[in-house]
Amino acid sequence: MNVTLRQLRGFVAIAQSGSFTRAAEQVHITQAGLSLMIREFEVQIGCSLFERTTRAVRLTQAGRMLLPFAERTLRDAAEVLDRLNKLSDHAARTLTVAATPLVAADVLPAVCQDLTTTRADIRVIVKDVDRRQIQAMVESGEVDAGLGILFKSSSTLAKELLMQLPLVCVSAAGALAGVAKRNSVTWAQLRNLPMVRLPTDNAIQQLVDKNLGSRAPAADPPTFSNLYTLIAMAEAGRGVAVLPSFVTQGCRRYRVDVCPIVSPSVSTGFFCITKQGAQPSPALAPFLVSLKARMEAFSRRT
Repeated sequence: MNVTLRQLRGFVAIAQSGSFTRAAEQVHITQAGLSLMIREFEVQIGCSLFERTTRAVRLTQAGRMLLPFAERTLRDAAEVLDRLNKLSDHAARTLTVAATPLVAADVLPAVCQDLTTTRADIRVIVKDVDRRQIQAMVESGEVDAGLGILFKSSSTLAKELLMQLPLVCVSAAGALAGVAKRNSVTWAQLRNLPMVRLPTDNAIQQLVDKNLGSRAPAADPPTFSNLYTLIAMAEAGRGVAVLPSFVTQGCRRYRVDVCPIVSPSVSTGFFCITKQGAQPSPALAPFLVSLKARMEAFSRRT
């Protein structure tokens, strides 16, 4: 038996109004269409629901038994649909993003603060994870979007370039006073300086090594996986670090200098990745507008 909400709605309307004509108006159907629907319903359940006379429409015993069930079913269905609509609306206004700890700690708080002012209806959930986890979290649907540098190409992901971030030199405060000119340093000058670095399999470090070119390798160069560690080691005088300019905001908490690298200026792309074919959250677009504005402002501080 395939009883529909439409049939129950028509049945209840007739029972409550006592008229096929008035019930048809309530459920927005013709009287003939409503009569046909009720006849088909009665055939389905194997009994008559109404006693029809020229003056009135009355419920049969079967109709009286069915009425409270039908009314309760329609109330429950309306309540569930209302909850689902609210859930869907909440989901549309909630954005879950994955980013590395540095981006999550030093860039995204300002973005979330901006949205609190301009789009108070949007809720942003931030997952601070290792860079190698971001792509998998987007592919699995655990997060709506991932933020970072140099993601691997994948047919399951859509990748949007948000901006180009120049590489900058991070050094202990005053350490480059005799080297840097006009608040910048060249790659040639960096070749002669002690450095702290990321692991060789890190895409950022590979870009740095490519631009350093021929350089006498240190016997055991200080190598760290976390960008905060590199900044702290630079502050301690262990060496200079070459990092994307999104570190500028975080560097304000350390006694370090951040200066542009020139001859040439080298940039790396900062991307937003989403699941290919997935309907993007309506909250993503305003989030990215604020993110770009904040990152551009941070980059200008170098």
